[in-house]
Amino acid sequence: MADGLGKNKGFVNLNILQAFGAANDNLFKQLIMLGVASGGIWSAHLGTGGQATISLLFSLPFILFGGFAGQFSDKYSKRTVVIIVKVWEVMLALMCIVGLALGNFTLALVCVVLLGVQSTLFSPVKLGIIPELVEYKQITNANGTLGMVSNIAIILGTAIAGVFSDKYKPAFLGTGKLAEDTPPDLQASILDGVQLVDSSLWLFIPGVVILCLALIGLYCSFQLPHLPPKNPELRIDYTFKGFFGVYWEQLKLNAGKPLLAVTGAFSAFFIIAGIALLNISEYGKYLGVSDTLASAQGAFLSVAIGLGGVFVGLKSKQRVRPNFILIGGIGMMFGFSVLGFLPRNYWLVVAVLSLSGFFAGLYMIPLQSLIQILTTDENRGRFIGLSAMLTMVGFVTGNYLFKFGSNSFGEHAAPRTYLLCAGVAAVMLIPLYFRWVPWFQRTIDEMDKSESDDDSPAK
Repeated sequence: MADGLGKNKGFVNLNILQAFGAANDNLFKQLIMLGVASGGIWSAHLGTGGQATISLLFSLPFILFGGFAGQFSDKYSKRTVVIIVKVWEVMLALMCIVGLALGNFTLALVCVVLLGVQSTLFSPVKLGIIPELVEYKQITNANGTLGMVSNIAIILGTAIAGVFSDKYKPAFLGTGKLAEDTPPDLQASILDGVQLVDSSLWLFIPGVVILCLALIGLYCSFQLPHLPPKNPELRIDYTFKGFFGVYWEQLKLNAGKPLLAVTGAFSAFFIIAGIALLNISEYGKYLGVSDTLASAQGAFLSVAIGLGGVFVGLKSKQRVRPNFILIGGIGMMFGFSVLGFLPRNYWLVVAVLSLSGFFAGLYMIPLQSLIQILTTDENRGRFIGLSAMLTMVGFVTGNYLFKFGSNSFGEHAAPRTYLLCAGVAAVMLIPLYFRWVPWFQRTIDEMDKSESDDDSPAK
């Protein structure tokens, strides 16, 4: 890791526990999404574009509880909060084992919601803890490194989900778990090309793997350094105001400041992510490839985003450089535009999707770093809670744009839906170019000048 980050025990353990948590999230979510996609074992339950419903169930806790969760990150030691979240993850993994072993779709949906709640509690801590573990000049590199590690974990989780789905589906069908009221034509679609297996072994393996990853993450949480609470006098508000008033409080507190513009640009990116990540599984069906290869698209996209983040960290030279946001936005606009018209060639699609992902990394990391350095220690958790809520609103918006594209663009819906990603990027470039990026740059320059003045010897 750059700038001595590899010698920072706390940061190393944060990377490990984040990696295993991200792998778990994506393994389970992708497994369920493949199940509700066209031809999936649960495709009869939610209909066309059912992935959007799964994504909404996962995202809803961020919208409802993001600000509330941020209070805990501010009041208590972030190490304590991480440990509690990881204990939750272990308990949830046990529930996943039961749901997948029984092939119970309702219980699987409950697990998705609880996974969303767990991720909501972790989100303010994950971003807020970095300024407490590393020096100011290391923040961009730290975000780039954590992003790369997270995306490698997403790769593994997504890719393993595809492999598990190809193994889980024959066991699910072979042990008679397909709903009896599934329409005959849909049954034929689900059974098409599947070699049935009457062993239940593969009904348990995915859940057991999820449990093992959760236990490793829990161990690493205990290796984090003891960190003092940043705002111990804060009173946790359990009323309606505590859940939603926090958002309004943060909006008023930061009105007219660049921090809100940063959050707006960051949230807009998740509209693109909400479209692209759901479109991957449908694109697999469009290309006629296995669930393993369909999921691999997400793996290539994730590693490309991670590489973009690392590139920004290396090129930023111990500063946050907002111009990378513009470069990333332009690259995404062109990349997703090209994706909208590509022929049915798997590797060509993967290449252009990966290029778009690289530019997404250039876009994301400076924004993430700006959120961390423009917030105060006492208020960071609650603002990140607001940011998490807005990003999930963006993500859900993207999910429904995906559903719109799936139902509106006919037989070529999979590639054409990527044009919606290009459209969002094009719209965001307008305020970024004319107002926001120059504003971000001026703010960084003022902060650097202030720090330089503070470090200068008194005359």
